Amino acid sequence: MFLCGKSADLPRSPPGDPLTRIGRVERVKGNRSAADLVQWYEMAIGTDDPTSRVEIFAMEEWTIDPQRHLVTNGETSVHLEPKAVSVLVCLVEHAGSVVSRRTIIDRVWATEFIADSTLTHTVADIRKALGDDSRSPRFIETIPKKGYRLMPEVHGFTAPAAPTKPAAPRPPMVVIAGGRVRAAEAVSAGPFEHVLCIADREIPLSRTAVIFGRDQSADVQILEPEVSRNHARLEIARDKVQIEDLGSKNGTRVNDQGIAGRHELRSGDVIEIGATTVAYCYRSDDPTSTQEEF
Repeated sequence: MFLCGKSADLPRSPPGDPLTRIGRVERVKGNRSAADLVQWYEMAIGTDDPTSRVEIFAMEEWTIDPQRHLVTNGETSVHLEPKAVSVLVCLVEHAGSVVSRRTIIDRVWATEFIADSTLTHTVADIRKALGDDSRSPRFIETIPKKGYRLMPEVHGFTAPAAPTKPAAPRPPMVVIAGGRVRAAEAVSAGPFEHVLCIADREIPLSRTAVIFGRDQSADVQILEPEVSRNHARLEIARDKVQIEDLGSKNGTRVNDQGIAGRHELRSGDVIEIGATTVAYCYRSDDPTSTQEEF
């Protein structure tokens, strides 16, 4: 539930703002007033411009800044992916109530078709950022066959908006056309443990999350009509590498087998996306590594 009080020194949100109903609070946590938090936020972002304000949320020890895609606990700040921020804000707006999976998907992904596991993994990313445990949750409770519930009380207040500059779109790591590399980003000398082998080229994986697709925002852009705009996602974690089809029209195959949900990759596995074949390679000088060298 939201706790809303009155504070004369905090301006109202603009009329029609979807977050206006959160209101203004007098105390957010312990002895910290909303004014204290606003002053802290002004110092953190280096501005006290009263003409530009943004909604901030506080729950337990965490402060949520949707505009900057940050959750902050003291000196610890964790950056969330935009979709994860949108899911968290959706839960914040219904704090204390169960929000159905369908409601969240319609709100965050709109008309996009997504794999059922996509929301599950997005919630898992939020839990990881907050240090939450799905088996003994403090923040996000899973309601089987229904959806999710944000458990703690959430307080909303307004603070100065961080100065923003138009963000230049991140170029693809690599562009593939006709089964060959047409362009690739320049990366530092490495070494890189994770590599994509495409035709006669090796592309170091300099990003921990890689989207394959036809869209110009994809990390691995594949210019083929059989490839969906956002086709598959590869994620690199400390102990494993996984690939997931994102509800593509023609599916994703690994070693000639279609995959459903997340599929763990081994070095030498061959990924098929449309007519493009990509081999995932793992290289390590660590003799204790459990991955086989390609």
